[in-house]
Amino acid sequence: MLKQSTLDLVKSEENNFKKLFSISIVKSYSYQRRFIDYVGKYSKWNTNVKEGTLLLDNRKFNVEYIGTTSNSDNYWYSADFEKQIPAEYVNLIIQAKENLQKLNINSLATEKITLDDEEETLINGYNLSLIYMAFAPVNTALFKGSGPTSIYMFVKDLPEKVFERITKDEFPFIVMEILESFNVEHKLMIKALANEFDYTYREIDNNIEVTFSENSKLIFKFNGKYLENISGELK
Repeated sequence: MLKQSTLDLVKSEENNFKKLFSISIVKSYSYQRRFIDYVGKYSKWNTNVKEGTLLLDNRKFNVEYIGTTSNSDNYWYSADFEKQIPAEYVNLIIQAKENLQKLNINSLATEKITLDDEEETLINGYNLSLIYMAFAPVNTALFKGSGPTSIYMFVKDLPEKVFERITKDEFPFIVMEILESFNVEHKLMIKALANEFDYTYREIDNNIEVTFSENSKLIFKFNGKYLENISGELK
């Protein structure tokens, strides 16, 4: 679950999808890139919804289910409404949706969500799953089982190293990777990333200065709403 101070970066009346995604992705993406490194390469996947397991080649992971999308329509279907999935494997999505409802974000707590490929919003299964990851009560990673029907899963019981605080060296790379791959509000995302991982920041004119230690600081310079340059020194 995101910190309350991270949630406070977005005023409730401004809580649109893009703003919500901008603060949610910082935690989810940071853990996801570690999970990808941890898993490494694999040639095939399979999941057993009756047992709540994911197989990547011969490696078995415990999972719960988030939702599905299909090539045949334009909707997201929440896993807690899928009758073939036992109740014990949808607890996390139910709790994530309850946490969203507490913040009056009811549009993401429904059985079915219309997907949207507009660049400004880009509501797809992967982005929705990253939000649900951020609002789940425990740290997890994400796996997308792709096919005519794609199934999204919380991957549980992973080594603690996957969920360790990001380092000062990782910070700028995560910023750039998110900006290159996702449509987010640049300033809001950087503030949320610093806040979620307990690095202090301050706004100076149109810049954000993030402090990692007395001798390690980065300055993120903006041109209007968009990040233009990163400078500073990491020791």
